[in-house]
Amino acid sequence: MSPAVHSWPVITLTFGTEQIVADANGEVLTYPVLDAATAHEVAADAAAEACRRLGLKACRVQGRTEDGSVFEMVVDAELGTLEEYEPPSGPGPATSSSGRQGGSSASTRKAGARSGNQRRRALAIWGSVGILALTAGTSVAMNLTEGDGEPVAVVHTPPPAQLPVPAPAGWDTYGAWATPMSGSQVKAVLDWEGRPVSVDGAKLIGHAPNKGVEQWSRTAPFIVTQMALFTADGQSRLAAATAKELVLFTPDSADPIRVEVPQEATVILDGGTVPRLDLPTKKSLLVRADGSTVSRVVPAAAKPLEAQGADLIAADTKAGKVWRVGTDSAALPKPATLPAPAKGAELTAVLGSVEGRVVAAWKDDKQTIVGFYDVDEATDATAVKQVAVRELDGNQITTSTVQADRVHGLLLASTALIDVEATTVHRLDGQATLAAGYAWVTDDGEQAQVTRNGQIEATTRAGQAAVPDVITDNGMALTRVAGSTDGSLYALVETGPTPTASTSPTASPTPTAKETP
Repeated sequence: MSPAVHSWPVITLTFGTEQIVADANGEVLTYPVLDAATAHEVAADAAAEACRRLGLKACRVQGRTEDGSVFEMVVDAELGTLEEYEPPSGPGPATSSSGRQGGSSASTRKAGARSGNQRRRALAIWGSVGILALTAGTSVAMNLTEGDGEPVAVVHTPPPAQLPVPAPAGWDTYGAWATPMSGSQVKAVLDWEGRPVSVDGAKLIGHAPNKGVEQWSRTAPFIVTQMALFTADGQSRLAAATAKELVLFTPDSADPIRVEVPQEATVILDGGTVPRLDLPTKKSLLVRADGSTVSRVVPAAAKPLEAQGADLIAADTKAGKVWRVGTDSAALPKPATLPAPAKGAELTAVLGSVEGRVVAAWKDDKQTIVGFYDVDEATDATAVKQVAVRELDGNQITTSTVQADRVHGLLLASTALIDVEATTVHRLDGQATLAAGYAWVTDDGEQAQVTRNGQIEATTRAGQAAVPDVITDNGMALTRVAGSTDGSLYALVETGPTPTASTSPTASPTPTAKETP
């Protein structure tokens, strides 16, 4: 006799040739089927886990097959059994018709708790199953299985949610989906296929952009505090780290590649095209795709600017000298001196380096000048080539507030937005945050989304609006709420831009520019 159960909720089991999908009131679990002969046991495991997640001891189950057949069953989470549903005689809380709707009666149970005839009835469900057709709201995930073949449940489709703070300019506060990050403040990134990645403690989760469906997961051996995507040695690597620990993940394996980090080193993930381990002994270790490192000496008067593949670019910011170090020899290459962009110009700051192009700020009697310099690949002597000079009105640029968006090739120094690849500079009216390929400018109670060309894309009248971590290819802004208790990640739906409050732009292009061949 089946235990008495309420008529609601109902767990839905969808049977496919390679997997069983359990839907427990919106929480979806996927179990791979490795052997058709054990499908009934997998179904029992899936239903029992779904029942436990609902906080119930027993629950009604509907088994659905591709041909439209429906099997009424009941799962006992404590015993791990899945049986044909038999309504209790007399009045009771459970009301349901029994048996199979649209076909012969069947049931599934644990092998040790059924007779041979019952086992054949259980297998009849599986025998009627064709290829699984998923309904809207679910998606096939990359299901990872351990070496012993045990199924791994994958949670799908995070629910929609409302952002609890003003949305970034150009987006609505409605989130098509949101996923908790357990208070983590790690910025979301896009993975090797453009899918957003969230962090929940030590777990990294790749989501389908439109629904948030979990596509893959990786687990680091520590609580992740920083994350970035790199292409090292021509191979994609997702780096997860703390200040003192680092692992790499590949697209096709859940096993972390552990990087040996010296105790005195500091892990730097935003310092170039590969992860960097900076040592107090004036050395940097540059990480390769297989987790090994190469050592590069940092000149005594210099500081690291950027890891450029297996090379380290460093600069003496006061003297304007630049090194590109490509070997582990203590004999450093001769440095190059940045040429002044104009007669009498004085170097004020080396702002940074992106993809091997160094950006420096100068001043003369009239204005600020920004110079762009490509650093050549050389072994014995470093060579630089001045590729562009930009003149900029306004206050002097300093290095105290330099931000970098290496994915999009941007620098933000003070109020100057610099497109390193295009060699353009734009002055911003207000304090700004650089993120997701835009400058988010706050001024007079408004936030403006400013493009790399210095143009306003959208505005909002909320001065404390959120700033997205990344923007997906389908136009969703992945946004966290700084300082929130759950640290959830919200996928915001794009809306039309709000008209600007005035005709004067927040950012304007540089009035003059001259190219240096």
